[in-house]
Amino acid sequence: MIYLLISFIISFVACFLIIKLNIARDTHQGPQKFHRSPTPRVGGLALFFSLFSVSLVFLIFNKPLGNHLFLFIIAALPVFLSGLLEDITKKVSPKWRLLGGFISGLALYILLDAKVSRVEIPPIDFVLSIPVVSVIFTAFAVAGVSHAFNIIDGFNGLASGVAILVFGAYAYVAFLHKDFFLLYLSLVSLAATLGFFLWNYPFGYIFLGDGGAYLLGFIAAATGVLLVNRHPDVSPWFPFLLVLYPVWETVFSIYRRKFLKKSSPYMPDAFHFHQLFYRRITKSLLDRDLNDLERNYLTTPFLWVMELLCFVPAVLFWKNTFILIFFSMCFVIFYIWLYFRIVKFKIPKISRFR
Repeated sequence: MIYLLISFIISFVACFLIIKLNIARDTHQGPQKFHRSPTPRVGGLALFFSLFSVSLVFLIFNKPLGNHLFLFIIAALPVFLSGLLEDITKKVSPKWRLLGGFISGLALYILLDAKVSRVEIPPIDFVLSIPVVSVIFTAFAVAGVSHAFNIIDGFNGLASGVAILVFGAYAYVAFLHKDFFLLYLSLVSLAATLGFFLWNYPFGYIFLGDGGAYLLGFIAAATGVLLVNRHPDVSPWFPFLLVLYPVWETVFSIYRRKFLKKSSPYMPDAFHFHQLFYRRITKSLLDRDLNDLERNYLTTPFLWVMELLCFVPAVLFWKNTFILIFFSMCFVIFYIWLYFRIVKFKIPKISRFR
């Protein structure tokens, strides 16, 4: 428990110092911006510093998990730094950040021998039995999930709240298996994220930034890979369902930009699900006299529900692939239906109750 407290305190205090020193303030310019005053956007720095510090404490006191935790943090370094450089310079393209995620995925395999070797679909599992294919697939998966968390990082507490749920689910299944490395990894990550969350939600005193969002996405992806790798009874669809909300948001955004709008999938726009929800549903549900900040943080709980639609069945059926696939398909169908209902201003009746 002391390590969780250390992780929380370091993250919380680091965020406080970043806020007080006004480090790397973000402007309100851009199609995906909702804040109205410059705000520090390097909350990821506090998260990384917290996790790195805890791993050093483990090593100093010769804890058996220290070496694995330290190597895990080292593997996260490329994707975190690519995002942090974008936060500071605003000159790192999405392609380079994806490359950082890919390198972190490769590092995960090299340092911890973690790779996706099964999805419990026979033809795909046969292909993944080829080592080089498995490693490359793992690297792409890690990069994709890391990028996906950055996509949903649009409102106060959204990405960090989703991450807290994901880490909590991992901790639960790791506890059932008495896997203390993954249990501590999940809980320490949760504690560090909570230290940031209390400054970010509801008032947005600090933002994750690309570095923080990529770091949370990496932890979510890598912990899932390790959990499935180490425990054959854990369905690979368990971590997939947990991260399906940000992953599907990313896949759908690429499709929408490239095929519906005929534009580059890398170009930012203001038509993500959470942005449409903010503009068209939140305003109809809540008092129209609320300011932008109030609508921002009051929108987030509705979007946490999207993650809960994945979280609940994932935790209940973490070993049942068939049921997890069924709920994954249900979520995708529900997301598409709801998205186009909102686009057409046909707000579902259930959302009209104030």
